[in-house]
Amino acid sequence: MVERIVSMHAAYKSGKDVVDGFLSRPTAGDPRPPIVLVHCYRGLDDGQRAVTRRFAQQGFVCLSPDLFHGKTFNTLDECALQKTSLDIAPAVKKIIDSVSYLRKLPWVGKEKIAVLGFCMGGGLALYATARSRAFAAGIIYYQSLFPDPEDLKGITVPLLCHYGTNDPGTTKTEIEMFRESLDRHKKKVEIEMYQGAGHAFLNNPQSKSAANRDAATKSVIKTTKWLKKHLA
Repeated sequence: MVERIVSMHAAYKSGKDVVDGFLSRPTAGDPRPPIVLVHCYRGLDDGQRAVTRRFAQQGFVCLSPDLFHGKTFNTLDECALQKTSLDIAPAVKKIIDSVSYLRKLPWVGKEKIAVLGFCMGGGLALYATARSRAFAAGIIYYQSLFPDPEDLKGITVPLLCHYGTNDPGTTKTEIEMFRESLDRHKKKVEIEMYQGAGHAFLNNPQSKSAANRDAATKSVIKTTKWLKKHLA
């Protein structure tokens, strides 16, 4: 069931910095499981706002922190420069520090929290689950930032990972290397593959690909069911 939601600007402290963000939640006021959504290398753009709303409609309190300080990028070279210039440690800290902010909200309370990331944000979400015990589950969409296998050892939560079979950025080889690393470290992971789907099939609302749209719909259904089980 699609719920009625309200969306708004959000902000919280991370060290000396104030991190802006975008929050969507069901209008029904009872506590709901929260998700921290980590944007791709385009920044907190319209696509990220759309997926934040989409998961809120599924019954979650959703927060997308803005790691690029209000800037968004559109061309491949601009986006790639932002990702390859990113200082990973403070970015991950900003993601982790969102948890204490969410805990203050009456719509969250003591509910378990998940982290979900797209593309660049998928890799950052992996770092966050490895470096913090604040999260109860991780959802990874076609990460294009690949942590060293040794950095995955700290992950203690279950992972659900989504990939398209026609993705030149997150290739089959990268996915298999990732799977092998998690298996070697005995991590709990489910990997979902979507035939014909390319990169950013969920967080790019401009996509005209039928395979991408189909993958987006199926992945949201899968993620919603999976999260309601692991955040219960």
